[in-house]
Amino acid sequence: MITSDTAAVPTPDGEGLMVDDALLDQALAEADLNALRLALYQATGDEELAEMPISRVEVNIGARDKAVLDTGSRAELRRKLVQYLRDGARPGPIPDDAKLRRMLALLTGKTLSDVQFAYHRTILAFEDFVYGANWHGEPPVIPEGFEVAIIGAGVSGIATGIQFERLGIPYTIYERRGELGGTWSINTYPDARVDTTNFVYQYSFVKNYPWTEYFARGGEVRNYLENVARRFGVYDHIRFDSDVREAHWDEDSATWTLAVADTKVKANVVIAASGLFGVPKVLNLPGQDRFKGEIVHTTRWRGDIDLRGRNVAILGNGSTGVQLLAKVASQAKQVTVYQRTPQWISPRERYGEPITSASRWLLDTVPHYWNWTIYSLLDLNLSAQALQEFDAEWQRKGGAVNERNDHFRDSLKKYIRDQLEGDEDLIAKVTPDYPPLARRLIVDNGWYKALLRDNVELVTDEIDGFTEDGIRVESGAVRPTDLVIAATGFQATKYVWPMQYYGRKGRRLEEFWESEGAPRAYLGMAVPDFPNLFIHYGPNAQPRAGSLMAWQEVWSQFSAQSVVDMLEGGHRAISVKPEVYERYNSDLDEASLNIVWSDPSAGARNYYVDANGRSSVNAPWRMEDYYQYFLNRSLDDFEVS
Repeated sequence: MITSDTAAVPTPDGEGLMVDDALLDQALAEADLNALRLALYQATGDEELAEMPISRVEVNIGARDKAVLDTGSRAELRRKLVQYLRDGARPGPIPDDAKLRRMLALLTGKTLSDVQFAYHRTILAFEDFVYGANWHGEPPVIPEGFEVAIIGAGVSGIATGIQFERLGIPYTIYERRGELGGTWSINTYPDARVDTTNFVYQYSFVKNYPWTEYFARGGEVRNYLENVARRFGVYDHIRFDSDVREAHWDEDSATWTLAVADTKVKANVVIAASGLFGVPKVLNLPGQDRFKGEIVHTTRWRGDIDLRGRNVAILGNGSTGVQLLAKVASQAKQVTVYQRTPQWISPRERYGEPITSASRWLLDTVPHYWNWTIYSLLDLNLSAQALQEFDAEWQRKGGAVNERNDHFRDSLKKYIRDQLEGDEDLIAKVTPDYPPLARRLIVDNGWYKALLRDNVELVTDEIDGFTEDGIRVESGAVRPTDLVIAATGFQATKYVWPMQYYGRKGRRLEEFWESEGAPRAYLGMAVPDFPNLFIHYGPNAQPRAGSLMAWQEVWSQFSAQSVVDMLEGGHRAISVKPEVYERYNSDLDEASLNIVWSDPSAGARNYYVDANGRSSVNAPWRMEDYYQYFLNRSLDDFEVS
């Protein structure tokens, strides 16, 4: 008899499985039945499963839509699942592209174009390394002393290290901290967690990782990254406490010289994987030096900070400020939330919920259910792209963005009203005047409900400065404060700062970007006259939707494949052609004009948009179109020598 604490797997002799009805019913109540249907279809080829009807329904109060199995088919699906388990739960073959294309349509009810299919097929991750860089034939002899330097041991640095580990190319990862994890090392504030489900926020080459929650807490994500680094042989290549301060390109030797702490090292290729969220916005307000209390940026949170009995100020209501408020308010004497700009804050299904042993049993027992669950969640995620694009015809009729975005806006307003129980003063203060998705959509972690607590006050007046024991606003009011939590975010356009890169003729990268009017790069990764340098999560690299982890893999594949091309061609240097760089950025700027974050009402205080009003963080294309640039990468776009 299978119990909730026993993984159900076929016995070696192929005998069927006993089925615990109570466990099965709980698993099915929690399951994505449509994804389960496709997993069973893949395993059995039963056309009755293919014919089961589906419909698309709104989720996330209208932000997205998802294909779900019609209720009339659920009993039959259960019966077929039980029979499959009793027959031995044998996996089916990986479908070829023709069958896979049909199966994707069966799951979603949508027919994919060739461009869409090229991207969507990778999401299922049936291959061990769907985004792996590879040699084209027998690997060449790697020149003696050849070395790749990867800056940063976060999500991207680890993914990149795994690429070079697989290829057998020597590499070292330089990490300025004493542990790996990147953003999941520096962010340990109360209730820190992913705000996109970790079924999406995970590497595609680690199959069915045993997460304990649908939205994993920060510590679990950091442990996951260490687990992956050790499992794939990367951990031993990391040099901790190794702050890389600058790098100089030498044209004659075609190498970079890196200043690492108090030493200098040589590298043939540098991968800047320091990330988008590595440079905190440090609080700098009048009177701050005479404040007798404690000021802590969320990236400097310490486990020994005691909130009990304290008057706490939270500055900021972005993702971090919204995540931590409820936890802080449950412990502190008084909490004052200082809001500069209202945010659109939305609920998310299963946020904060554990993955039960029944759900874990189903994932572990039914082959490829994990893959189809991932795809179903990403199909849901990608559906939000339709809300981001202006519809000129809809606007001519008086609409703001497009019909779906405006509908979502109405749903969010209703959600705010419901959460704040009709408190008109609070509703007016927290409701934005710009469209949803013009800024990053925030996931609600009980933020609205926390505002209703007796010990929480929302202040929207501008902060004038600090007194010795409090914060003064422009009206002159002073609120006693002894702990300030600065949830003020990051300097998102400081892509490689504080590290300095000096390319050909000693030109500094930031100086080049200043001459361009904004940070720019080809594919967010390559800059003319900075050979053998690849930037991960660089200018305009952030995808509009999809799995950020998967895109870290795409970037790491691009960098590693470029090094493969160099070595196979006997080259020493590779640099994007200026005309390719210019054409790409011209296309990017034009595409950005039709995206909601270009709406003037959302420009100020929006990390998507820089001080000049240009979007320098996000890629403006839909994901399948963005992926085409990487899928069709060509050495012809680069100068090699």
